[in-house]
Order: sequence, then C-alpha cells, then structure tokens
Amino acid sequence: MARTAHDIRLHKLYRILNLIPAKYRASEAELMPRKWPEYRFLTPWDSNRLFHEAFIKAYREYVRTNIDAATADDIKIGFKLNFYKRNAHLTQLNIARQKADKVGLPYAAYLEFIFKFTAARRYKHPPQPNQLWPNEKKLDAWLNKIVEFWSDDRHCLELNRMKDMPQYAHSADKGLPAQRQFRSELIDLVTSEAYSIDRFVAKHVFERHHFCIKDCGFLGKFAVENAERRAIEDMEIGLLTSCEYGTPADEDFYQSCFGLPGVVTSKNAVCSSCTQRGDCELARQSVISKAVNETGSEDPIDAADRRENRRRVSKCRARRRN
Repeated sequence: MARTAHDIRLHKLYRILNLIPAKYRASEAELMPRKWPEYRFLTPWDSNRLFHEAFIKAYREYVRTNIDAATADDIKIGFKLNFYKRNAHLTQLNIARQKADKVGLPYAAYLEFIFKFTAARRYKHPPQPNQLWPNEKKLDAWLNKIVEFWSDDRHCLELNRMKDMPQYAHSADKGLPAQRQFRSELIDLVTSEAYSIDRFVAKHVFERHHFCIKDCGFLGKFAVENAERRAIEDMEIGLLTSCEYGTPADEDFYQSCFGLPGVVTSKNAVCSSCTQRGDCELARQSVISKAVNETGSEDPIDAADRRENRRRVSKCRARRRN
C-alpha cells in the first residue's frame, strides 16, 4: 500500500529526530518565517538536501573561476556526508543551512555571496559548510557587504524567479505565519518602490494571485485602477499569463517546523499565532510515540549519547581496577 503524503512527512520527521540533535531542532519554528519563501513549506530534511546541492554547485563554480577550470566538475566535495546515518558532516550542514535561513536569501544567492566574499579576500582555501558564517572579527564587514549584495532589485528578481506556489495564492490563505510573512514582505517591497505598482499588480495580482485587486487599495485607487487596466490589456494580448494552481492538498500547507520534535513552542510568537498548532502537536506526538516504541526513548540521540558515556565510564573504571 502506497504511503500518503502525511505518512511520508512523518517519516522524514522521524528521520530528523534520529539524525539531528535536539538543540539544533529547537529553533526551527523561529527560523521558519525568516527563510526564503520557497523553503517555508519544506521539512528541515528537504532543506538540508537543497542546501547541500547548492553548496556543491557553488563550491565547484568557485574552483572553476578561481583555481582550476579543468578539474572543477570532478572535484569531490560533500561526498563524506551521509543523509541516512548520524555524522558530524550532517550536523555541520544543518547548522550552516540554519544560518542561511536566518539571513533569508535563496541558498544559491547566499552561497554566491559567500564565495564571492571569499574570492575578494583571496583566502587560501574555499570554505567548508562549517566555515560559511564569519567569525566575530569579520561579522560587521560581512553584514555590510551582504546588505549591498541583497539589494531590493535583487530581492524582486529572485521573487520573480521563484517557482509558482499555490500555498501563497490568496484563495488558499489559511492565516499561516508563512503566508502572512510572505504578503508582508511583498507589501514592504512595493511601498518602498522596489516594485512599481504596475509590476506588482501584474505579477502578484493577475499572474500569481498572491493578492486580490481589492486588497491593493493601500497603493492608491487611481494608481491601482491604471495598473489593473494595463494588466488586463497585457493578458488579452498574451504578454501576461495567469497561473493555474489546481487544488493543493492539506499536506502542502505543512510549514517547515510542522510536527518536528524538539521545537520550542512555549512563548514562541510563531507557534502561538499559528492556525496549524493543533495538527502540528498531534503529528509531533505521533513521531515521538514511534521513537519510544522503536528505541525506548523520546530522544534517540540523547539516549545513544548517554549509553556511550556510560560505556566509556565503565571502560575507564575497568582499566583503573586492573
């Protein structure tokens, strides 16, 4: 019998529970609305896979441009990482991905900036995942440069490149934190004039349906009416096409922190305002119950570490007795 999308989601959460320590799972709810919008409905497992692929591509591009173009495609990077067994490389990748989520850029753009920053300073070696974030000494310069890199124009460009996502259509609005944050970001861009009103109405009202035309009154009645008229004309002559989303499944709306054991939910503004919190808690308890049934512990990693520590202590004491 084929597994449902819900079962697949729970399986990925169970895998994360067995591979990523609790202290690195705790912040996923707070990180969720800060992620690039395309990643807000992915599990941390899927986000790690995407980040890993983007890192390999960016690393090879750095080698191609700055070291040796002939060997770039053959270079082995990230091959020691195992997504199915607990290992330090996976933990380091998860930490690096979370730091990228904190900045909120697409992974490819974030890594593009990192490797350009590295090339400009002529570092001896390109960075590994645990070296992507700057130390305290370089942090101010790094932050200033990333603000220059991530201009409003670049932000709008990446939003235009983003795949069409039914979760953000106004007709699918469930009041989720991810949806509210996305619309807030778009409003900030158009009110700061990074988006022209014409472009905003064409792209996010008529093409992608992120807003209804009646929701755009904050931009001014006359300006919106003109933008609406131009968008209709563009659609009539084929310059603008409306996205057809179909009907998304309930599972498509599971946010990245949905059901993840170890997430801090108390006094968390994201969780307290989330309309999914009831279903989220049920999913979390289902994953924890499976862990207890199969491993005897709610936190298999912590239990394994405790067993290993006891083994080491016993071995040390045995040596002393002998």
